[in-house]
Amino acid sequence: MVIFGLIASVALLFAFAMLNLGKWTTADYPYQILNFVGAGFLTLSAANPFNAGVFWTELIWSLLGLYGIVKIFLSRRRAADAPEQTPSVA
Repeated sequence: MVIFGLIASVALLFAFAMLNLGKWTTADYPYQILNFVGAGFLTLSAANPFNAGVFWTELIWSLLGLYGIVKIFLSRRRAADAPEQTPSVA
C-alpha cells in the first residue's frame, strides 16, 4: 500500500504545481486525471489500516476529479457537435 501513497502524492503534487504555474487549468484533462488517480490511490492507501478521515476525503476528491473529467468530455463533445456559425453579411 505504500507504493499507492507515493504514486498518489506525486500525482497530486504535480497536478497542483502545474495548475499554480499556469501550465494547466481545471479544464485540462491531465489536471483532472491526476487528481482522480492520485486521490483514488490515497483512498486505497487509507483503507488498510483504515483511516476514516483520509479515506472519505480522498474518496470525495477522486469523485470530484471524475466529475471534472466527465465535464470536460461533455463540454468538448457539445462544442464539436455544435454547428459552426457563419457571420452574416449585412
